[in-house]
Amino acid sequence: MLFVSFDFLLFIVPVLLITWGLAHAHVLRVLFLIAASYFFYMAGPETDPLQPPWYFVGLLALSTVLDYVCSREIFRQKAAYEGGEAAARARARRIRNAWLMVSLVGNLGLLGFFKYTNFLLGAFGDIARALGAEVVVPHLELLLPIGISFYTFQTLSYTIDVWRGRLTPEPSFRKFALFVVFFPQLVAGPIVRAHEFLPQLHRAPRLSAETMTRGLHRILIGVVKKAVLGDWIAAQFTDAIFNAPESYTSLEILLALYAFTLQLYADFSGYSDIAIGVALLLGFTLPENFERPYQARNLGEFWRRWHMTLSTWLRDYVFFPLGGSRGTPGRVYFNLWLTMFLVGMWHGASWNFVIYSNLHALAMLFNRWNRLREGKRPAAGRVRAMWVTGLLLLFAAVYGLFAGPLQQGGAESLGAGAFAVAVFLFVAWLPETGGRLNTALHVLLTFHFTVLSRVFFRADDLDTSRKMIAGLLRFDAHGIRPGLITPWVWAALLFGIGYHMLSPKGTVDRVGYAIFRRLPGPVIGVLLAALALGVHLLLASGPRANIYFQF
Repeated sequence: MLFVSFDFLLFIVPVLLITWGLAHAHVLRVLFLIAASYFFYMAGPETDPLQPPWYFVGLLALSTVLDYVCSREIFRQKAAYEGGEAAARARARRIRNAWLMVSLVGNLGLLGFFKYTNFLLGAFGDIARALGAEVVVPHLELLLPIGISFYTFQTLSYTIDVWRGRLTPEPSFRKFALFVVFFPQLVAGPIVRAHEFLPQLHRAPRLSAETMTRGLHRILIGVVKKAVLGDWIAAQFTDAIFNAPESYTSLEILLALYAFTLQLYADFSGYSDIAIGVALLLGFTLPENFERPYQARNLGEFWRRWHMTLSTWLRDYVFFPLGGSRGTPGRVYFNLWLTMFLVGMWHGASWNFVIYSNLHALAMLFNRWNRLREGKRPAAGRVRAMWVTGLLLLFAAVYGLFAGPLQQGGAESLGAGAFAVAVFLFVAWLPETGGRLNTALHVLLTFHFTVLSRVFFRADDLDTSRKMIAGLLRFDAHGIRPGLITPWVWAALLFGIGYHMLSPKGTVDRVGYAIFRRLPGPVIGVLLAALALGVHLLLASGPRANIYFQF
């Protein structure tokens, strides 16, 4: 079931009414929300609500039971032998570790089997054929369970926190089950930690006018992001270019990358906004997932602002346990590389995501090196020399851009190579001084790195990625063909990027909410009804599944 659909509207209204009708019947309220969450999951996109994917439900229930049992056994062993003899404590430690391994192997095994089996088999075949061996690699008919990456990480964090002694296991199975399957964030995040959600089940829910207004406002913003800036731009512009990049000019492909960068953010952050808003209407608070990521000054800051619940999860459960920033420089760089590699590979199983993850991992390593180097300020003359070199290379890139279509031998290669080296030098030798111009340059460099790397994120396969990159490097003189981008699409693109890049942190949102909260209730109702009708008319082919459903 999709948030931006009339099906969800028909679902959420009775769920809200019944939930608040059971506000003082705590047990029934929790059981009802569990049942509603399972129904929501079974009525997912591309499924018939009357014929739900029972094996998906089985996997979700298995993960719930597995981590509930493992966490209780881990805690029981710790409590039973904490004050005992050394031999008893050592035995208890081994048993606790064994139960932790059961949870890790069970959860990650299921995730790996459904998500990465076919990729690993295909990769084995590709490597074997590259070495000259003829092999036949089977392809398993596996359907990736929706949201498996999200709820797997969610339940794993619970078990690991109990094992670390940072969390006492929840005694109530029904409350733990609701923590796992809570429908607003089940299929597309945010990734919620147990210490953030479970305490909310131990206090009476309260619905105030302020909470309701905040929830409706977040839903309104999320629907606009998802439907207009996400789905509509994709249907009107980006999908066509990514499906046949060889048929479009360099400028059209570049604009498609800009459009997809906005589309991806609007799609995912819009879904998160709706999830947070619906949770507020149900009496729960979910963590924020985005904080103006395209205003980041470097890649490290970008990943601290983008999908924040995933970034902090991998920081706390991968980077820090590996040693974090402690140890030799080589070990620190390895820890950082592995964490960022996993960030990229979490998104998908393909050679495209191997490249995407390594691009961002290496960029993060470079960012760290650059920050350390900035502690040793180079001489002013050296900095000026690098700037002059960078400007000369940019001039060469511009020459390649305009001379390429005139077939002036090798200009395309000159332009492409010069541009790449120029960007590297600017990033390498531009210190972060904090000045407005300096900050703007760093923001633009980081933003364009994310834009160009989206080639591998969006393209269906390596061949499509190759065609996209070849199209970008053609440096043809053809512009944008008439009618490819309608004025309304132009307006949406410019508004979306401008709003995100130029608006001060939280200012526009606060002003928008201040206006929204002063509207009379009937006006808000009419506004939401008009929005629902507008979305229905705008998306002629119907609403689209959130792009992160594939993860």
